[in-house]
Amino acid sequence: MAISRKNIEQIAKRTAEEVMDRVYGVPELAFHVAEHEATGHGIVVDRALAERTPCKCFSYDTDEYAWSPGVVGLISSRKTPEDFEKFCAMGKEPASPGAAERFTKLRGAISEAHEEWKKKGQGLPEWWEEVGKTLAAKGIEL
Repeated sequence: MAISRKNIEQIAKRTAEEVMDRVYGVPELAFHVAEHEATGHGIVVDRALAERTPCKCFSYDTDEYAWSPGVVGLISSRKTPEDFEKFCAMGKEPASPGAAERFTKLRGAISEAHEEWKKKGQGLPEWWEEVGKTLAAKGIEL
């Protein structure tokens, strides 16, 4: 049985998306983890977009985390279950392999940078500089 052109295009698109996720290792995850560490939750910046798109999810410890277009930061099924339910209503897609491991490394480095930043009592630009220095020192690329 022959495969239709439409099926071939769908398979090619899914394959390309998976390859890109594996090659780039979820670069946007760093941004979302940084916001999560700074505030403890995601901040909705485009409610309509967040509600009409699926989330990328991964499990860590006893929690399920997700990020969604329209939300800056991670959504936690334990910390903000109402946001998790609302903004992942269109579906939960698995994050690329290694997302939980990358989350663990990023979270540790960003928490360390946050502690250094608090000691200095500086503003947000300095916080990002401290995060950048700590990530570089630990060999974590964004």
